[in-house]
Amino acid sequence: VSAFLLQEPIPIAGGMIMANAKKLKSGNWRVLEYDYTDENNKRHYKSFTASTKKEAEYMAKEYSHNKQRGAKTYNDLTLQEAYRRYIDSKSSVLAPSTIDGYEKNLRNDFKMLMPMKLSNINQEHIQLAVNEMSATKSPKSVRNSHGLLSAVLRAYKPQLILTTRLPQKVEPTYTIPTTEEINTLLANANDFIRVPILLASSGSLRRSEVCALTLNDVSDLGVTVNKAAVYDKNNNVVIKPPKTNAGNRFVPLPPHIIKEVKEWKYFGCSPAKLSDSFNRLVQQCNVPHISFHKLRHYFASELHACGIPDKHIAQIGGWKSVAVLQNIYQHTLRDKQEEMNKKIINIFQNNFTADSSNLQNQA
Repeated sequence: VSAFLLQEPIPIAGGMIMANAKKLKSGNWRVLEYDYTDENNKRHYKSFTASTKKEAEYMAKEYSHNKQRGAKTYNDLTLQEAYRRYIDSKSSVLAPSTIDGYEKNLRNDFKMLMPMKLSNINQEHIQLAVNEMSATKSPKSVRNSHGLLSAVLRAYKPQLILTTRLPQKVEPTYTIPTTEEINTLLANANDFIRVPILLASSGSLRRSEVCALTLNDVSDLGVTVNKAAVYDKNNNVVIKPPKTNAGNRFVPLPPHIIKEVKEWKYFGCSPAKLSDSFNRLVQQCNVPHISFHKLRHYFASELHACGIPDKHIAQIGGWKSVAVLQNIYQHTLRDKQEEMNKKIINIFQNNFTADSSNLQNQA
């Protein structure tokens, strides 16, 4: 009771002076902000608790300010309700696969926080939840989950500035197939999966782009990519525009590959069927395990190793920036490493052998 009396706002002309935050035994700080007076003349207060004094006072001040100007607040929303609002607000502008990922985040992430009201969630709660998730999930998964949480809180609790300590990034290891391995796959491929392998490794097409391709997209010079086959929330295949403008492109192809594409009988196949067929082929051929998507990485790395400018590779391959592309070929193709090593040795052998001989002769 004494805490309530001590923190009661002092009425002044034109409004109230906000009470200062008081430190609790738990170490957190709390502000009791006047809310309303009921019919029995009893005063009611909103409680704002945070790990720092500044944050608690900021929350109370913002509530009071919004209340005075009649602004809508979301303090009484639970985190789960905030996630639901955020996902629904983005459902018409984001790709179905992205929304599906958000739905999985809502179901699986931060289960201890989801029932909590936004007004009660603070940085300490979030850090503890991230620590718990880090024990069982990869750093990438934790960072992605925290990214969505940050977006939701920016929308519905913008006063909470997150300073979460996230797990250290782990650089991905790319297993890029060699030309020999891809030729092994092509030699053993059936008439269904052979053309998708050629389109991905020679033309950079994604799985979704291969499945959305039609015969009308094929010309005597190459293929036009302008759509993707993706799954909606009901697990039905739908045709959508590419995620980014970079996905719209023309891909040149050699004549013999164009001929095979024109004769292909499986336009409109499902992404799942394509992946299943490719994975079975990889297993049968006993080559290092690779996903269908890694054929695009082969395309980028092969062109880079042959001196094609990064900007042109990104344009043909549908990468939105050169920086994204460069993350792919940071590991040189395995069948090019020996050749590159010899070039490096020759450079410095030529640079310094002559200098060393001259120095010895002068001595």
